Amino acid sequence: MKIAVLNFSGNTGKTTVSDQLLAPRLDAPRYAVETINAGASDTSADIERIKGRQYGELQEWLMTTDKAVVDVGASNVEDFMKYMGQYAGSQEEFDFFLVPAVAEKKQQADTINTIKTLAALGVPAKRILVVFNKVDIDEADDVPELFGAVFGFHALDKKFTLKPGAVIYSNEVFERLRALKRNIADVVTDETDYRTQLREAADDDAKQHAVRMISVKRLALSAWQNLDDVYVTLFGKAK
Repeated sequence: MKIAVLNFSGNTGKTTVSDQLLAPRLDAPRYAVETINAGASDTSADIERIKGRQYGELQEWLMTTDKAVVDVGASNVEDFMKYMGQYAGSQEEFDFFLVPAVAEKKQQADTINTIKTLAALGVPAKRILVVFNKVDIDEADDVPELFGAVFGFHALDKKFTLKPGAVIYSNEVFERLRALKRNIADVVTDETDYRTQLREAADDDAKQHAVRMISVKRLALSAWQNLDDVYVTLFGKAK
């Protein structure tokens, strides 16, 4: 499966969606289409980075692989869309276009414009998906109201597939992982016995590291389950 993650807006969580939701479950290489995108450099060293004007190279590479995650930074999304239009039919190289949305009004408007642009390029509604990102767990039942513009747009014009259960909840683990330069999958599968490290810590630094990792692991486990649920909601199957 090959998926592009994009939104005309910045700060919608595209890199989090690419790194933490998609890449681990697809076991797929990731391309970052970016000029300025600090988030992409924080969690993975093995990401291929290109600019939007290199779209031709990207679409040729996509022809040779069965799976990929392409994270399109906001600074390059216009070029990405422009060149996708010039390479007529190249949108067919992607199985899905995933548009992360957050509740702020401007970002919702940009989300709608992203969907309209994809549709105008010939992407069918069944291959345009939205994931509702950075939702407080206490507002889980309020997603249609929080994202009223997106839901309203879908009610008027079915240019994308709406799956209300595709909700990523706010979790401080993502910021912690960025600081640690680690991926959530690494933390979830980390079998280090930090409890033993805590008991045997020889100094305060070692003790604080163990405490920090125990907390991160706890946060990561709940976030991982949430991401599993979102993945199944979006694509109908687990890894």
